Amino acid sequence: MEKFYSILLLPLSFLLLSSCSVDAMQDKLMLEGEHGFDFRESRAAWKELKRQNGDSYLYSILEQSWTGVGSETTIEVEKGKVKRRYFIAFVISEVDGSKEITDRYEETTKKEIGKHSLGAPPYTIDDLYHTCISKYLTVDHDANEVFFETTEEGLMILCGFVPIGCQDDCYRGIRISHFEWK
Repeated sequence: MEKFYSILLLPLSFLLLSSCSVDAMQDKLMLEGEHGFDFRESRAAWKELKRQNGDSYLYSILEQSWTGVGSETTIEVEKGKVKRRYFIAFVISEVDGSKEITDRYEETTKKEIGKHSLGAPPYTIDDLYHTCISKYLTVDHDANEVFFETTEEGLMILCGFVPIGCQDDCYRGIRISHFEWK
């Protein structure tokens, strides 16, 4: 009889634990940006935008330090596949604010794409949504300030976090600085 109760309690315990984690996840998905889209609404808007405009676009990921050092990676996607990746590293002049290019590359063939380690990975926007939910929105919201922002149309442009109390260059996540349909 004791084994029967143990066997019965195991699935019930699993259901209780998973429902708690599902509830916690639901709260994390409800984070909205100033345009009023939460993660699920943004992902649904992206799917509709992609359907309306085709699955060909380009976007840029900007990474920049308060010291003036930064980089920008531009990813071109055609029919849902990454076709090109461009990267520049730069330093912003303290004198006139101009960018001095310190490194660059261009990957234009299937064999080259992803070869370089510097820059944002060659992801589609769909990949970025997956990364957002799996790496950034799921962090402990009590220990981190979590950010999620979209365009007016609902496209995610910011998804990440900063550990509470961190002072400089603490943002971890996605920052899309430019997007356009092709």
